[in-house]
Amino acid sequence: MYNPMFSATLLALSTLPLLATAPAHAAGERYTLEKVVMLSRHGVRPQTDTEKLNKATGQQWPEWNVEDGHLSGHGYAGIINQAAYQIASWRRAGLALGPACPPAGAVFAWASPLQRTRATAQALLDGMFPGCGLAAGHTRNRYDPLFQSVDMGLAKPDKALARQQIMARMGGSEAAAAAHYQPDVELLRAAVCADDTQACAFLHEPWKLVEKENGFALKGPLSPGANIGETIRLQYSEGLPLSQVAFGHAANAKQVAALMALHAAKYDLISDTPELARHGGTLLMAQLATALKQGTPLEQPAAKTPAPRLTLFIGHDTNIAQIHTMLNMNWALGEYPPNDIPPGGSLVFERYRDKRSGQRLVRLAFTAMSLDQWRSLHRIDAAHPLLSKDYSDKHCHKTARGTLCPLDHVLQMMQHAQVAGINTPQPIFQ
Repeated sequence: MYNPMFSATLLALSTLPLLATAPAHAAGERYTLEKVVMLSRHGVRPQTDTEKLNKATGQQWPEWNVEDGHLSGHGYAGIINQAAYQIASWRRAGLALGPACPPAGAVFAWASPLQRTRATAQALLDGMFPGCGLAAGHTRNRYDPLFQSVDMGLAKPDKALARQQIMARMGGSEAAAAAHYQPDVELLRAAVCADDTQACAFLHEPWKLVEKENGFALKGPLSPGANIGETIRLQYSEGLPLSQVAFGHAANAKQVAALMALHAAKYDLISDTPELARHGGTLLMAQLATALKQGTPLEQPAAKTPAPRLTLFIGHDTNIAQIHTMLNMNWALGEYPPNDIPPGGSLVFERYRDKRSGQRLVRLAFTAMSLDQWRSLHRIDAAHPLLSKDYSDKHCHKTARGTLCPLDHVLQMMQHAQVAGINTPQPIFQ
């Protein structure tokens, strides 16, 4: 398995000061935060293909002031808001990044090559370290094996096993899934389809599981319906007039979530299938584990230079879906469907050191802004925090810092979830 140490050129730094955001770490606190590794989804963007939506539904979908699929200005502002809250929380917990710009080599950020992920990475760094001139790295190639290993053909799942798992998740057959989700299909039809017998023809098509070159797809209502549900969420999150959100059929967060049912189903039935997730997420999981153990006795061989104290990966909801499935981690946050991954949603690995015993522990949490936090862009603070859910199992225990699990246990889970023998001809971090 290709599993290099971080080798990318670390971020350029300046010495402009940060505004004071948090009090110093309490001297008597038992657990000190010494490292954070975070995997984030990009911020709010418009639909990726407006013309395709128009043709499919017979309606003219609102156009945004940025190109299809690009991070919006609202999306950039939301990520800055989120990032400022996150860094203040980590500093309070003891993360040694200094009160202003971090020391050289203390921060590492790497983004998927798409514009929306690269711009989100910049927003995270600008929100955490304003005026410091930090920049994230990204490959110059079309694909990055960390984020697009499926598209690159590197993932080789057992197709028979994957089909078996998908069928079980559907209730045994395509017909069972179609019957289960028919009310959601009708709700979506009423919200977005023109009053025309030709509009939304895909909603009338039968459900059929088909094998693709690099995975599986469900023909029929699911894929286009999932795309439409995601677009409605993005419209609401962007702050578009309610008359434009689902053509006036989603007046609040609860109604938005109801129209996301097929989007949630696509992830539940396909993306979160264990066989597909393990093969698609192994290279990224290996790097998350490498980052998490850097600077500890578990790092072999030990690095010759100090490890970054903050490591950021910025990718896509598909990447987070793979990792949370591999770790058997689940959540239900706010109005969102179960295991939903909103814009800016993040898997956060916080590594603590117990000052009494010297033991290292990890708080693993999924965090996200709510639909209305995104829409309003109100300040995120202690009174209005991010939505959050901690991972827990029998090896973990609750503390004032959240649910903490032994580092070696978390690393063992991460290692066990990976698939041996997945290699990439394209070097990572290049």
